[in-house]
Amino acid sequence: AAERTLATIPRTFNMPIVVSVKYTLKPGKRAELLSFVMENVINTRKEKGNISYAHYPSIENDQEMFVFETWDSFKALEDHINTPHYVTFDSRRKPLLESYEAQVYEATLFRSTNKAPRAD
Repeated sequence: AAERTLATIPRTFNMPIVVSVKYTLKPGKRAELLSFVMENVINTRKEKGNISYAHYPSIENDQEMFVFETWDSFKALEDHINTPHYVTFDSRRKPLLESYEAQVYEATLFRSTNKAPRAD
């Protein structure tokens, strides 16, 4: 099967987007990644259309990272991957990677509340 990229994924441009990424670093590369990942996070959070963006190092495996991001549209996500700061981040991260897997979802707000479930 052909590889699916952002350019080949059918999508609705005005629907919020959720992205989850899991990547594995080469052994001993965590400190190097952590030395520059926050610059990308800070700049991404300033982007038009970004709702949330975070990289989470695993507490159980120092090679694993989890990324969770939300965007107000697919266009915002497409714009993000072409920003100079992300292109620079990605080029610095690629040599450190052992594996990379991303899932992109269309999202619809189901419910919004200011009360925890089952809270009285």
